[in-house]
Amino acid sequence: MRILLAGVSAVEEDSERGQFVKTVLVPIWRRNLDLVKQKETKLTFRFPRWGLTGLDAFFYSYLHNLSAKSVFHAVVQAEKEGFDAAMITCFSDPLLWDIRQAVNIPVVSIGESSMLLATVMGYKFGVVTISPYTIHGQEQTIAEYGLRDRSAGVRAVSESGDEQPMALVDARHAIESFKRVARELIADGAEVIIPGCGLMSPALRLAPGAEEEYPNGLTEVDGVPVADVMGETIKMAEMLVTLKRAGSCWISRKGLYAQATPRAKEFGQMVLKDDGPGFWDC
Repeated sequence: MRILLAGVSAVEEDSERGQFVKTVLVPIWRRNLDLVKQKETKLTFRFPRWGLTGLDAFFYSYLHNLSAKSVFHAVVQAEKEGFDAAMITCFSDPLLWDIRQAVNIPVVSIGESSMLLATVMGYKFGVVTISPYTIHGQEQTIAEYGLRDRSAGVRAVSESGDEQPMALVDARHAIESFKRVARELIADGAEVIIPGCGLMSPALRLAPGAEEEYPNGLTEVDGVPVADVMGETIKMAEMLVTLKRAGSCWISRKGLYAQATPRAKEFGQMVLKDDGPGFWDC
């Protein structure tokens, strides 16, 4: 089984940030995913050369939305290359429903997958998000997913966009900050806490720099589970591929995920064209 993980932040492979991606981010993602994925599942991490270049830009919805086409083209290309599924690594699930219309391979994302599983783990979940500016967007997404009654709320950490990626190297400060926010959500009724970021979640799950105090990572706060966002999503992808291979129903093309007709695609040729600088894989 081959699964593509689509990154959302633009980075050049040979840049300083590219080195961080190759030596810090991808290794910690692999360690996180290796905890739960099937041994035969092969992962490829794909990063765009065009888009937003830092976490602060993702705090603002218009910038985030304008950059989302890179995720779309990464997944479309993955299907052409024979991948069995794609996983979007951003908690806001950019263009998730739209991409499902466009391709015939399973496409999952860390926001939707972790929230749906949280409703199995407990009655109400709370989301810890990356900025006060992303709270309203997360609340809107929760409503679109029909999960408003299962949400205890969304609260933000206080770290800046520059500080948060460094938790992948030393998670001690991030863990304490997360626990403070998680306790506020628990007081609001959350029975499961979801780290709402593809950087935050693996930093908590593996606790780099804090292994002595958290040898198994931060998996609970005061007895309330902390979701393994990356692990849960890769299992969702594997499950859908397995169902598809077995000939079982795995998606509906009746309404939400109805596919465009050839005529519609003809009229959409200009916007479907990928004229960006491309991607690189790790």
